[in-house]
Amino acid sequence: MNQITVCDDVVAAFNVIERLGASVQRQGGLVHVQSDFNLEKKYTINCGEAGLSTRLFSAFSLLTDQPFTVKGEGSILNRPMDMVVDALEQMGKQVNCIDGKLPLIISGATKCNSLNIDGSTSSQLLTGLLIVAPFLPFDLTINVENLKSIPYVEMTMDMMRDFSLEIEHHDFNTFFVKGNQSIQRSTVYDIEGDWSGAAFLIVAALIGGELKLSGLQRNAIQADRAILDVVTKANGYYAWKEGELYVRRGNLQPFHFDATHCPDLFPPLVALAATIEGQSSIAGVHRLTHKESDRAQALIDEFAKLDIILERQGDELIINGLQKEAVIAGGIVHSHHDHRMAMALSLLALRSESAIFIEAPDAIRKSYPLFYQDFERITA
Repeated sequence: MNQITVCDDVVAAFNVIERLGASVQRQGGLVHVQSDFNLEKKYTINCGEAGLSTRLFSAFSLLTDQPFTVKGEGSILNRPMDMVVDALEQMGKQVNCIDGKLPLIISGATKCNSLNIDGSTSSQLLTGLLIVAPFLPFDLTINVENLKSIPYVEMTMDMMRDFSLEIEHHDFNTFFVKGNQSIQRSTVYDIEGDWSGAAFLIVAALIGGELKLSGLQRNAIQADRAILDVVTKANGYYAWKEGELYVRRGNLQPFHFDATHCPDLFPPLVALAATIEGQSSIAGVHRLTHKESDRAQALIDEFAKLDIILERQGDELIINGLQKEAVIAGGIVHSHHDHRMAMALSLLALRSESAIFIEAPDAIRKSYPLFYQDFERITA
């Protein structure tokens, strides 16, 4: 059984569901949740810096006609929420905010049974709408244009079906959910190991040697499982043995990869490509603009401080890797308060002759607070 990572995003999600009336009891790898959502109550939730929680839990305002306020902290306050505002307004809500950013003060009755959303920036709002839709007093049709991160939508639908909720879709363009559904029984749900965090350890193995990882699901549909495709493209090695993943370095070669549906792989893959002689390229740069940082520019700026040149060409990032025997001289870089930037920059220490100092290193607390400990363990 996987243990729950008590990172900032998980803590924020627990705090939100408790504010929405749920009781949460944690014991080791088990979490017991008992809901008591009150349709007649006003709610104010704080999603911290979590983009997923902000977009997902904003959709919960559709379940009540009472005022519902969504707040956040840190970098999330600068991230646009126009797609959330637009969807809620299509559903009959009034949303007060400044320049489409948090806080969102949501009020009014939920009345529309069909809406159109743009899925090009994020699938997280769609996830929230799908989760809420079965509990609305009417059927809901959601039309989505240009949906990205499709694997995470598949995960959402699989989870809903595990809770006996009905949902249909047509080519991931139109989703239909019956209203007035309910969960009739207690459900035990297994949470998969996190491929997004594991990707950094997999890249560390490809750069530095070999590694055995436990807790990952071989047939997971998480988008970031695609890291294994890159292992193959880059001429690394991986194998599954008795449910554990073995990864080791090979005679690495440059690679091309399309990360449009798994943009969180950009930082570890850029770190990997930086250590491989020759030019590698990663497509899907447009997905990086509204992350914890402007992640494409942050990667370009910080890797340049270590004499690794990245170039943006249209929707691709071109990485000019180090020569085979070259090492990084070390230096000072900045995480841009972005957890994945901090972890990616750490990986470069495996090819550095001197220390790499990362400013704002605590950004990792957002998703992987034990990263530095784990990184030290595997590189000792």
